[in-house]
This record gives sequence, structure tokens and C-alpha cells, in this order.
Amino acid sequence: MDKITSDVRHQRWLDIIHACNASGLTRKVWCEQNGIKIKTFYYWQHQLRREVHDAQMAALPAEPEVTFAEVALPAPPKPVSYSAIDFWPATVIRIRILTIRVSNHAFREVLSLIRSVMKNAT
Repeated sequence: MDKITSDVRHQRWLDIIHACNASGLTRKVWCEQNGIKIKTFYYWQHQLRREVHDAQMAALPAEPEVTFAEVALPAPPKPVSYSAIDFWPATVIRIRILTIRVSNHAFREVLSLIRSVMKNAT
């Protein structure tokens, strides 16, 4: 089928689909009143929708290529070792039989964990 015939056929079916949608009738009733097989109607509706979709997809810009960049992480803090003799807690928390001794050098994560444990303990 040549391009002109194809364009005419597509335009004809586009007009039919628009007329059906504007009629206010169901597709089945409209097709029966206009002598069109419902399967043929749905076939052309599907074809035209696919063409519109394909054209829209072709018009979209290509997805950019994914690249990765190496990120240098800062060196972890040097661990501080304390012997039991050197350790002087800044805070001592006692709840019933639970005792928590916290140093001034405690990390935020540790303090956050202690807080969540205390919430569940009380």
C-alpha cells in the first residue's frame, strides 16, 4: 500500500473514531447504527493509538548515558582506646537495673541508639 492510500485510510478512521466519541453513544451502538464491525473499529483505534504513541516516543530526547564518578571518602576517625582505668564517664544513666555510662567522646549514632533503647525500656 502506498503512502497516500495509507494516509487517506488513517484519516478516514480517525474521523470515524472522532465521530463515535462525539456521538454520546456507546461504541457498540454507534458502530451498529453506522454499519461498522466493532472488531474493525477497535482494531483501527488500537492502530492509530499505537502510531501516536510511537511518534511521541520517537520525539522524546534519547536517555543520557549513565556514568559513574568515584567519590573519595574521608578517612574514618582514629579509634580511641580506653582502658577501664582511663575511662571516666561524663554521664551515668540508671533506669531500674540498667546502667549506662556515656563518655564525652561518644558518637551521635551511639547516643541515638541509647536514646531509643531508653524509650523502649521505660
